[in-house]
Amino acid sequence: MKISVIIPIYNAEKYLKQTLDSIRFQTYKNLEIVCVLDCPTDNSEKIAEEFVKNDNRFVIVKNPKNVGPGETRNNGVRKASGEYIHFMDSDDFISPDFYESLICEAEKTSADVTACSVFYERNPIQSIRFTKDEVISDNDKIAKSQVLFFGWMVRYLIKKRFWDERKLSFPNLHLWEDHAVAIPMVYYANKIAFCSNGTYFYKNREDSIVNTMAKNEHSYDKEDYRKAEAIFKGFMREHKIKRPNKLLRLKERKNGKFVCLNAPVEYGKINKKISVIIPIYNAEKYLKQTLDSIRFQTYKNLEIVCVLDCPTDDSAKLVEDIAKEDSRIKPIYNKQNMGLPKTRNIGVENASGEYIHFMDSDDLLSPDFYEVMISAAEKDNADVAACSVFYEKKPYRSIWFKKSEVLCDSQNKIDKTEVSVMGWAWRYLIRRDFWNNRKLSFPDLVPMEDMPVMIPMIYYADKVVLCPGAVYFYKYRPQSILNKERSDERKIRDSKNRQAARKIFGKFMRINKIKRPNRLLYHIKKRF
Repeated sequence: MKISVIIPIYNAEKYLKQTLDSIRFQTYKNLEIVCVLDCPTDNSEKIAEEFVKNDNRFVIVKNPKNVGPGETRNNGVRKASGEYIHFMDSDDFISPDFYESLICEAEKTSADVTACSVFYERNPIQSIRFTKDEVISDNDKIAKSQVLFFGWMVRYLIKKRFWDERKLSFPNLHLWEDHAVAIPMVYYANKIAFCSNGTYFYKNREDSIVNTMAKNEHSYDKEDYRKAEAIFKGFMREHKIKRPNKLLRLKERKNGKFVCLNAPVEYGKINKKISVIIPIYNAEKYLKQTLDSIRFQTYKNLEIVCVLDCPTDDSAKLVEDIAKEDSRIKPIYNKQNMGLPKTRNIGVENASGEYIHFMDSDDLLSPDFYEVMISAAEKDNADVAACSVFYEKKPYRSIWFKKSEVLCDSQNKIDKTEVSVMGWAWRYLIRRDFWNNRKLSFPDLVPMEDMPVMIPMIYYADKVVLCPGAVYFYKYRPQSILNKERSDERKIRDSKNRQAARKIFGKFMRINKIKRPNRLLYHIKKRF
């Protein structure tokens, strides 16, 4: 089935190449990428034309005059020839398996509309994360899709025949045009399928329409808002759609106060090599998705060090097959099973990049993870850059940095990175020279191998920079090292390892007079 991706483009040269690459390198190939040029005055048209030359799936449509995003999308729909359509903004990203995940769910369920998860960079708390695939066909479509709160049309893969039969179209408005069409679309759809795997990354751009309005109240087009509100409120009254109660609206506004502001990133300005170190043992179920999450980053100068710790499944074959098509994959073979800590240390020994990043073999990254991290590290000459974390199993333990910040004071570095509570090693991009000069290495302890090395690392780092816009998705896997069923003997060994790890980092903290937060108060604050 062909998917037509419709992208309105106006003065998007700053981010357009990365956005189009995010679509071009999808695992799903049967795409028609409709770039609708709304008379841009920058180099956007030239960038789009370069893609057309190199990939015959790209189609350019030119508006005779500037008409705004709503009518530009309508022009894209008229040109689209796919069985499905998806609207995408010209400065956002999608996960590498976005279309494959959504169309599989759409075809399996025969749903008119399939909704994806959304990571909202500016307000992470307002992100929409579907924890499971689900099909809704009754009156719950409106409530469960959260369309009254979040009208974003970028969230949906839509059957074109359904769109055409219902004569859906965007009103000719510059703002709030999504709500006016999204609510009727969800209402009329035979089914809404929720897809937990595909993720749309709604980026926070300092020069976007929304942020430009926020900086200048007078530029806010109240007339457009009133027109859009009249359209969707009229539809809701006609079809007796109830708005969420005041308590829910209050909750929505309260959540909206949390704002995550990342320093602006200039894509393609830095080209230092990053070595991504991945210990691999029996990870075939999730490994391809993880490697794709790294391979299709906006940042290209990567060395992907896959340290195979004698897996007994097809993990090694999968790595070898991908290495044939991507020379950045560097397989390393342990002669015997060494365990996670030693395998990571072996990865460092085989790394040649100026930076290193440890990654688990079943997790995912935001598409510009390395671009955001290395930009911050280079700009502020920091030894360590720290990312935000979405913790799928326990979302309240996620770590969101509210703003880009450089930390130099020892206790401040420990407190603001939360390293003495969440020691996860994969949260950091690290200068390899700094790591080696400090002779840092992981102790042979599982679990809790991270904290004995991460706490000294943060303490010794000259500077640590916080990167709100780089997000590590810590996935919940039932058969991971931490979650799978363990024997009594293994439980006893794990308990001893935890005690040994606490002894190591506890001694370091006492010697260096580092205060650890009260764990109970910390977790109460995180959860509530």
